[in-house]
Formats: sequence, C-alpha cells, structure tokens
Amino acid sequence: MKKISNLFNLLKLRDKNGRDIEVNYVLESEPKTKEDILNLLTQFNLSQYMAQIEPLIKPIISLELNSSKEETISLKTSKIGGKPHLPQGISWPKTNKGISMSFIAQLNISEFKNFDVENLFPKDGIISFFYCQDQSVWGFDPNDKNSFKVLYFEKDSSLRKVQFPKDLKEESIFKPNTLKFSKALSIPTWNDDVLLTIIDDKDSDNYFEVSQGVENQILGYANNVQNTMELECQLVTNGLYCGDPSGYNDPRSIELKSGKDDWVLLLQLDSDEDKTGMMWGDLGTIYFWIKKQDLKNKRFDNAWCILQCH
Repeated sequence: MKKISNLFNLLKLRDKNGRDIEVNYVLESEPKTKEDILNLLTQFNLSQYMAQIEPLIKPIISLELNSSKEETISLKTSKIGGKPHLPQGISWPKTNKGISMSFIAQLNISEFKNFDVENLFPKDGIISFFYCQDQSVWGFDPNDKNSFKVLYFEKDSSLRKVQFPKDLKEESIFKPNTLKFSKALSIPTWNDDVLLTIIDDKDSDNYFEVSQGVENQILGYANNVQNTMELECQLVTNGLYCGDPSGYNDPRSIELKSGKDDWVLLLQLDSDEDKTGMMWGDLGTIYFWIKKQDLKNKRFDNAWCILQCH
C-alpha cells in the first residue's frame, strides 16, 4: 500500500461513538483476497461498507522493482528505465519538436499474462513506453498526444539495445530495474464518484487511508494523486481541453461520459529517486491509459498519458 506499506504506524480512528482512538497497525502488502480487504476495512472501522465495496473490487497486477545492471537484462525482459530494446527500423521516439523522449518502461506481456484475470491484454508481445524528457505535458490537452509514445512489438520481433541519444539529458535517463509481477486487488480510491452514496462523511478520512493503493501497477483502480482520470482520458482524446472546467462543461461531454468506463490503467509508476531516479513533478506519478478494445486489438498508439503530482 502506498505510503503506509510495510510500516508500523500510529493511526487515529473513531470508535462507534465517534470518539477518537489511537491504534497501532501494520500493513505488510497490498490485499490479495477479499478477506484481506475486509481485514483492512475492519482495522479502519469501515467493515460496515464491505457489502457495498465488494462488487466494486478490481484485480490489479502489482510491480516490484529490483535494481539491476543494464548488461544483465535480456532483450525481451520486462524492465523500468535503462536503455530501450527496439526492433530494427524503429527509431528512438521524438516529440513533434524533434526532441528525444525519455524511455520509461518495457513490458513483456507473457511475463504477467497469467495475472490478467479479466483477459484484457493480448496473449503476448512487448510494450515500450516513452514520455517527453522535460515533463512539460500533463495529459489534459489534446495536443499532448505528441509528447509521449507507447509502442507494441510482436513476441518474435528481433530487438536490439538502443543507445541514448545525444540530446537526452542525464536527469531524464532512468536507472534500470527488472520487474516481479504479482496478482492483487484494489478498491475505489477516495475521490471516485462511485463512493458518493456509499462512504459517510465521518468515515471519509479513514477511507482515504484505506484506499491508498500500490505505487507501481497495471490495471485496477489507479492510485490517484489528484482526481480520477478515466473521464479525463475520454474527453481529451475526443478533442476536449480538460485543463479547466470548459471540457467537462462542454455539451459534447454528456454523450462522451458513458465511454469513460472503457478506459483501463495500462501502467502506473510512482516517483522513486533511489531505485529509478524518477521524479514526476513534486513526488507525483505517471499513468498510461488505454481503452479495453484498443488493448485487446493491440492499438497502443491510442493510449493516453497523464502526469499528476502534489
């Protein structure tokens, strides 16, 4: 669990009479079963919501990062940072201004497909993620499309390690990490609209703590730093500017809103200066999203990227 995982904490909770109490708790890992979620809710005096939360639970694929040396990572191994492995004929992606993007990650679908319980991903292939090195876009402008890139290669593609371009600044080159995948569960984050009629105001602070998800993941509920992003993805990819209320208030948003549930979290990576050297704004997180049908049909050029920070 983000911020509170593997820590011994002193937490202020409320008893049944509304009085503040202090309890010690230990959260060892993200919940993997519905029983884990119930236990977590119980620790925060929220067990009365389990019946309503249970139908909303979504599976996630959790990522454990392991610092590695570039030369030890094989060409088709999933990894964060380091040098990208691209097929012959595929150049290092650049923005529309001709500036090289930062390489973010490479995912080999076959390494985590067994954890894709909803069968959303293709059965195999390699996905590579790039984002503008100056972190100048946040994903709320339709024009941001030219500042990130998600590439897909078939599993039998012949890959080669690509050297860093000369215009890529040192702070935009990230440390290599291999990945260990595991299956877990997620619940709606504290500001998800679905909770408006579920969680009482008096319990909102405790639910905020409970809903803090994992730092690095695939699928499930994103661990939002700010607002939920599915509607933003839906509107901005249909040409509506979402950097202010105008896009959300546009008459076209009413019809488009129904498509927000088509979006799923393709990749989420948190700031981690020690392991990866990544710092997304002010301790923020980078998110890549894609529609379910585009994911299944390998249309990764339709993915969208959002950066959020504190």
